Amino acid sequence: MQVAALGRRFLVEKGCFRLTRQELKDQVQHDRFTDAVSGAVLYASAHRRILIRAAIAVVAVAIVVAVALWYSSYQRSIRRQDLEAALVVAQAPVGQSQGGTSYPTQQAKEQASVKALSEVVAKHGGSSEGLIAQYYLGTVKAEMKNNAGAESDLKAVANSSSEFAPLAKIALSQLYAGENRTADAQALLQGLAKKGSDLVSKPQAEILLAQLNQSIDPKKAKDILQSLKNNPDPAVVRAVNQISGEQAR
Repeated sequence: MQVAALGRRFLVEKGCFRLTRQELKDQVQHDRFTDAVSGAVLYASAHRRILIRAAIAVVAVAIVVAVALWYSSYQRSIRRQDLEAALVVAQAPVGQSQGGTSYPTQQAKEQASVKALSEVVAKHGGSSEGLIAQYYLGTVKAEMKNNAGAESDLKAVANSSSEFAPLAKIALSQLYAGENRTADAQALLQGLAKKGSDLVSKPQAEILLAQLNQSIDPKKAKDILQSLKNNPDPAVVRAVNQISGEQAR
């Protein structure tokens, strides 16, 4: 078939018979299609084993990808279950309860919370769920006056790419302020005030910065609050008015 096509082209080119331009175009396209199909059939026949192996390899890769996605989803569900169980402990009431988990004293609850959250961090550290557990662990340690432990956990989350990092920075700034490490607290809040995030907006960070500056730099605090007076968010305006009222007393 390929020889016939070549011979036909040769006769046309030598003027043995003439085709119109459209007929010649159609013939060339037809021959190219025929050649391509013929070539593919010949290649498939000659390389049948290779093609079968390639097909098997493609199927194997698809299976591996499917298993990997399933396993990833399964692991994520396990992490979430572990985190939820730990948060049930951390958020349990103290004293008598009509049902569910409860603890007789705050100290008993804090000890159980540290244990449950630490287990999640140890098991799933670095994952989103592990970082959430570490954030809660840092706040629990701060309540227990374990400042060194709280700083270590909150720093780990604050320096991560987790969406909870801004919240960890706020908790860390409050910890620093309580230790009179004002410069460290200011640096964290100023960083948040520059760009903001989904969980902590720029105005919210600026309000916290103004509160921090109330006792050390009242003028700066007043300037920050003044810049937020016309903010479109009613919650921000209410917070500004409240802090401004406290300054006026």
